[in-house]
Amino acid sequence: MRYELSLASETFTPAVEAFDRQMLSLLKRMRKLNISEGCVSLKISVSLERQFPLDENGKQQEIYVPRFEHETAAQIVQKAKTSGEINEDFVLVLGADGLPAMYYRDTDNLFDMVAEKEAGKDGGENGSDE
Repeated sequence: MRYELSLASETFTPAVEAFDRQMLSLLKRMRKLNISEGCVSLKISVSLERQFPLDENGKQQEIYVPRFEHETAAQIVQKAKTSGEINEDFVLVLGADGLPAMYYRDTDNLFDMVAEKEAGKDGGENGSDE
């Protein structure tokens, strides 16, 4: 008997039925929780095992035995998002230790920061508490 390699064929009936159950469950949860987005996925992993059975004459025949594993997953998309901006007048410089540091632009001017870096200061010794 020949089996087709199509999701619509009997070969993959267990995978398709699992997908259908996952879809129905997802839709019920989405409706119950009043959520507008979700997704269902079906993953089919395929492996081939090489075997050498003996035929009726005692000769080895090379065959490949396919193995299909399926996995379904459902996900409800719930987003909790906040956004904002930190809009300070910072300048990013590298200190003498090579690590980045941020300074207010009005505390030191850019030329002073470059001069301090070249002199080996990290910029934290200028007495500024800002």
